[in-house]
Amino acid sequence: MKILHITNNYPTDNLPIFGIFVKEQIESLNKVGLQNDVLFINGREKGKIAYLKSIANIRKKLNKNNYDVIHCHHALSAICLILSGKAKKNKVLVSFQNDPIYELGTKVFNFIKRNTNAWIFKNNSDLITDEYSFYLPNGVNTDFFKPIERNSARESLNLNNEPIYILFVSSNFIRQQKRYDLFSETLKILKEAYNYQNIQEIKLINTSREKVPLYFNAANLHLLSSDFEGSPNSVKESMACNTPVVSTNVGNVAELLKNVNGSYVSKTNDPKELAKLVDCALKEKNNGLEKLLQQELDINSVANKLKNIYTKIK
Repeated sequence: MKILHITNNYPTDNLPIFGIFVKEQIESLNKVGLQNDVLFINGREKGKIAYLKSIANIRKKLNKNNYDVIHCHHALSAICLILSGKAKKNKVLVSFQNDPIYELGTKVFNFIKRNTNAWIFKNNSDLITDEYSFYLPNGVNTDFFKPIERNSARESLNLNNEPIYILFVSSNFIRQQKRYDLFSETLKILKEAYNYQNIQEIKLINTSREKVPLYFNAANLHLLSSDFEGSPNSVKESMACNTPVVSTNVGNVAELLKNVNGSYVSKTNDPKELAKLVDCALKEKNNGLEKLLQQELDINSVANKLKNIYTKIK
């Protein structure tokens, strides 16, 4: 089976972890016997002109090649395909990275749905209404993300062993939706109200890929303070490393962390509640990896599920 992936999320030399989850998902599909081509729309670095140019590039690509399925990653990629005039002539699957309401809005989602064949949601959205709407979060490479002795990870990152490190994650810059202000306020409360004088933040932003698991293992806890998400990869990567997570109630985080010891989801976006949950989580042992595998969210299991979706719609 031959798949064309159209994506505006993909790593570059300047942004090595931007869209890395798309790249790794495609690599996992190679291992289950699929043939995969990638058409990357580099809007992050080249701006709106990259989207405009992609319309002709898509048309040219599809005039020369036949594919069983075209898989668009993100709503913007799907719109470029539709504007190329090639969507109706092919079987098209669209993966939304966030809930479509936050990606480009309900009207755009309805436009995309009228012009494509199937849709993947990273959270258990109310928009999953038929047999061609699928709930499928991204998988985690558990050979790459795995528990490492904390002091060893800290030594590799030149971090001190004494502090309690709280991890903030954002792919290539601090996006507003990640609410760094809420993260910072939570740490301030922990210092002032809970007497965590040795608590410190560490930021994972636009870091070389080989160092990323070190950050998750060096941290005592990952605090996700976002306003919205789909299925945040940082939460699943924390689970794979048995690193506790405290998160606002976004995307599918509540489902991911159900029955995970030492990890909590807040009911509100109040930093006082987040600080209280962090205090609880720091006192417990974590079993995130066990629960991640029980949910079949390792990258190989997800690759096989995605292959089954392609087979259903082609």
